[in-house]
Amino acid sequence: MRLDQHLQRLLSFLSERGLQPPPTEHIKILEIGRASAGSGPLVVRASELLDPADYAQRFEELLDAGFAWLNLSCYGVVDGSLLVAVELPAAPSGAVGGPSVNLSGPAQSVLERDWILDVRFLH
Repeated sequence: MRLDQHLQRLLSFLSERGLQPPPTEHIKILEIGRASAGSGPLVVRASELLDPADYAQRFEELLDAGFAWLNLSCYGVVDGSLLVAVELPAAPSGAVGGPSVNLSGPAQSVLERDWILDVRFLH
């Protein structure tokens, strides 16, 4: 399944859970390794936020890399775009047949702020 199909699954997943729809369908992708995921404001470089078309090839590479799973996590809205993080395990496990692509929605605190995600941009 291609990235755009998984993104459509994610939007359907959010809708099926009865969440208010995000205020935008324009998506930006951010790749996050497990070691870099943490609490507090998200700290990223603006150049790390990619359009799905620009990330599609990388996503295909990840599907073939031997990971047991990948997470597509809707983090919230940043600068008018829905930020979807591709979260990776620390290392490939040698899984055969492609990873499980798991879906998750935004934190409750993000929903309480009308989908706005607390982000700090590095220069």
